[in-house]
Amino acid sequence: MQQESPRDRYQTRSQKAVNTSSWPVGVRIMMVVFKAVWLLACRWTPPQLNRLRIFVLRCFGTQISGKPYVASSCTIRHPWLLTLEDRATLAPGSEVYNLGQVTLKSRCTVAQQTYLCGGTHDLSLELLPLVVAPIEIGADAFIGARAFVMPGVVIGEGAVVGAAAVVTADVKPWNIVAGNPARVIGERSFEGRCGA
Repeated sequence: MQQESPRDRYQTRSQKAVNTSSWPVGVRIMMVVFKAVWLLACRWTPPQLNRLRIFVLRCFGTQISGKPYVASSCTIRHPWLLTLEDRATLAPGSEVYNLGQVTLKSRCTVAQQTYLCGGTHDLSLELLPLVVAPIEIGADAFIGARAFVMPGVVIGEGAVVGAAAVVTADVKPWNIVAGNPARVIGERSFEGRCGA
């Protein structure tokens, strides 16, 4: 049996022309409203006001369990397509371009200026339709600063993505990857890890 790849998770959205949006008007309005609310209520807040930022995200449909942390300078495209589990962290300057569902599992860290890219375009078609896919960051995983995670990628439990890596394929649990494209460079040891 062949293992599923990130491209197998791609979904093409229909659009009428190259310069038109594939999102319904209601979704586009909600995107603008969220961006304004985040700018006015959250962007200026110090780290200690994380509860306010989490409250705003919850009001816009983010699925939240436990106590995740979201930096005020983080950018989130569609909060209703985001799931944050306990102690998941979105560091300063990180960007969640979640045109598809993005899930951050418990205790994972998405470091500074990391870009989680949940969308692209089908360059083989004249209309360049939007292609979206989910991204999942596993429990206890660590995504290094300025890493770029492509649509459809699953980062396994405990995995480490090196700084500035470009992740185009799934990362197995407890693997360490780095580079462009990201390649396995080792295995993570984790004190207290079962089976290690």
